[in-house]
Order: sequence, then structure tokens, then C-alpha cells
Amino acid sequence: MQIVLPPEIEALVQRQLTSGKYNNAIEVILAGIKLLEQQQDIYQGRLQELQQDALIGS
Repeated sequence: MQIVLPPEIEALVQRQLTSGKYNNAIEVILAGIKLLEQQQDIYQGRLQELQQDALIGS
């Protein structure tokens, strides 16, 4: 799979590489994907809590 990044995203990746925290663009993209997964897990957990609260409150 090949992905073409918009210039602003490419610049963001380049800034992360320049910081020295990452060795290559793949590492930057993987870090972003991991954060997205974490965010979705938190959202799902909170959604389940709210659904449970709604059931208990009914």
C-alpha cells in the first residue's frame, strides 16, 4: 500500500523526525495509529459506562 500525504501532514511527520524521537516516517505513523486506538478504547469504555449508568438509572 502506498499513501500520499498532504503537505501539512508530511511537514508534521518531518517535524517529528527532526525532533529525533523517531527513526523514520513509519514509526511516526505507527505512533499516531496507536494513539488513535487508545483514544477509541477510552471512548468505548466510557460509552459502556454511560450505557450501564443509563440501565441502572432506568
